[in-house]
Amino acid sequence: MLAPAGTPEAAWAGLAYGADAIYAGLLRFSARAEAGNFSAEALDELIGYAHSLSRRVYITFNTLVQQSELNEAIETLALIRDLNADGVIVQDMGVVRLMRKNFPQLRLHASTQLAVHNLEGAKQLASLGFKRVVLARELSLKEITHISRNCGIETETFIHGALCYSYSGLCLFSSHLMGRSGNRGRCAYCCRQFFRSGGKETLAFSMKDFSAAEHLPEILAAGVASLKIEGRMKSPLYVAAVTDFYRKALAGDVADSEQRLSDIQTIFGRPATDLYLDVPDTEPIDPVNAGHHGALIGAVKEIRCGWLILHSNRALMKFDGLKVETPGDTFAYGFAAHDIRLASDPESKRCFELPANAEIAIKLPPDHPQLAPGTPVYCSYSQAVRQRYDFTAPRPGQFRQRKPVNIHVFQSLEKVVLTASSGAVKAEVVLPGPFEPARQPEKSSAAIRQCFEKLGDTDCKLGELTLEGPAVFIPVSILNDARRRLIDQFSNLWKQLRCGTSISSEPWKKTESNGFFWSVKVRDFQDFPAADEVVLEIDPSRPEEIKKALAALPPEKLRLALPVIIREEDIAAFRELIERFSEHRKWEAANVGGLNLLQGKEDITADWPLYTLNTQAALQWREQGIQQFVLSPEDDAQNLFALIEQLGDAAVVPVYQHTPLMISATKPAANGDELTDSSQRKFRVEQAGRQFAFLNETALSLTGHLDELKAKGARRFRIDLSYGIDSPTAAADLVRRIISGSAVPGHAGNFARGLQ
Repeated sequence: MLAPAGTPEAAWAGLAYGADAIYAGLLRFSARAEAGNFSAEALDELIGYAHSLSRRVYITFNTLVQQSELNEAIETLALIRDLNADGVIVQDMGVVRLMRKNFPQLRLHASTQLAVHNLEGAKQLASLGFKRVVLARELSLKEITHISRNCGIETETFIHGALCYSYSGLCLFSSHLMGRSGNRGRCAYCCRQFFRSGGKETLAFSMKDFSAAEHLPEILAAGVASLKIEGRMKSPLYVAAVTDFYRKALAGDVADSEQRLSDIQTIFGRPATDLYLDVPDTEPIDPVNAGHHGALIGAVKEIRCGWLILHSNRALMKFDGLKVETPGDTFAYGFAAHDIRLASDPESKRCFELPANAEIAIKLPPDHPQLAPGTPVYCSYSQAVRQRYDFTAPRPGQFRQRKPVNIHVFQSLEKVVLTASSGAVKAEVVLPGPFEPARQPEKSSAAIRQCFEKLGDTDCKLGELTLEGPAVFIPVSILNDARRRLIDQFSNLWKQLRCGTSISSEPWKKTESNGFFWSVKVRDFQDFPAADEVVLEIDPSRPEEIKKALAALPPEKLRLALPVIIREEDIAAFRELIERFSEHRKWEAANVGGLNLLQGKEDITADWPLYTLNTQAALQWREQGIQQFVLSPEDDAQNLFALIEQLGDAAVVPVYQHTPLMISATKPAANGDELTDSSQRKFRVEQAGRQFAFLNETALSLTGHLDELKAKGARRFRIDLSYGIDSPTAAADLVRRIISGSAVPGHAGNFARGLQ
């Protein structure tokens, strides 16, 4: 069982209540940038403490990395290696390459941000050296079982916590609207806001919290290696309670499981869903209630002289927090239970605590809203729960990890040479003589050992001590000073070696053409005479679209593209379709699973969901057969320019598209396909097969920056009309105008403001 830790306190809580492993992030490159996260020193102590308990710690390095951040990324990976982490959870293929080339001893875990949702994706990652893959949350038990038993690496599934509406790694909502990328840990949770649809307000994308408690036996039987609790933004109390619940459930202790689940709800509680584990037809969205409600304890029976009367199913204490739902309000009305009593007692007989399963009375604040009989009442803060989940943190510094350093002492009457070494790092301090022979050699040797066992607040501890030559007398003050200088020198050399780790890569073999190349992507075939290439997203249920395209276009002008999501039940049909058109040379993949299906194809383009934000990622993709890369529509100008300069014609710049802000397996809770947010921005939902794409009515358009892009060396451009286009006529007009050099209205995403 794997528990989250956004802070050291959350880590101690998870370990205290039975976590086999903890996952935590450093201050950079963590997909929960708003969590407290860990300094190097705090993470060092966590790993030392976990290892003392025979537990493990995995580091989240699960964000996309821009070109200018590669040097810092490699320094961070070197730090993770030095901290003896048990694994690294990764999204960016550039980070994968850096790890494989420079730190092969680090264990690769694939983040859920890679959107692995089929066996092909897991197999592709296994071929790259990944040891574990965190599967997409949207999978059924049947799919989890199929992947886990056949992929050849460990699988990890979520069992509890918050859900994203979008497949993880495929959400650009926060990025396009706020400049805060979820792929870089800066999500602004735009999906949790209200939208107006069909004349009504709704939380169209606000997911309930995930709970797989009822399915633990099936998940374990599926062959899953790790059960993951979401929650690096949650409190230590939440981590303690959830970890405790699942540890006891795994041990078969289910006697008080309902009570423990209720306890968790008092700490942080949305309604629960098992999403698609069991059945495909579920309602995982809560369109009405926002935020934390708590544990349901009963319903309003009556309001009597300012007292709320109800039958409570749980014990309460004075000052516990309560919430009640009121019609038409987004957030429940909350208040503290300052005055409580049994309903049968007089008002003067106040209590400090009340038993469960009793009719009780709670004094309402003067400003309370109208509460009708039957209104649900929740406990949103329980002092008893907070007292129940106590834990002790280790003493600071107690489990700090120190590098073993071998010390060699050469002694002679002329000089004493002290050498500290570990691996390739060696430091030396020479003490000039003359020295006198030691009168008591045994005591002299013991004094040297005692000296080097006192490495104090350094990063080192004594490894092997060897003495050479006849013992001499060295004053303690001189020996202590020499030890300090030696260890300081050794530590500096160690840091220089770590920070001096280079980015090992062969240079990109850049090709450049004089002209400009335009590709247009569609889901319904249409010829665009001005375009150099038409990219058609294929669908096994519509092979006639491929036939139509092949009849209308020469083979070199047509590229066949796999969709980003191919669920397991559709794999056979896609494999058959690829085989049917196996003679076609040009293909495109948008997911690691699709890339695996296209193995052996000579000319493959990576669409933007196979993120390429740095040249190391491009090199890694190239090893897997990819020749061109559609750069990310959430990237900024500075990084795009850097990639164009390095990659030449391999870089394809997206200049126009209705970017899917979210791609989901879940239908939104909306009255229709058109939605408006509180800022009056308009959006729409389009269904593609089994998936739902959420779009901004205003397209991403870099057409006003074409001259700038061309001046920076861009030669290949992509117009993506997969979504948001109402008619073939509108599509043809757009393509004609853009290729002729006209600026088409739209938003520029993060192009000018930068990518956070």
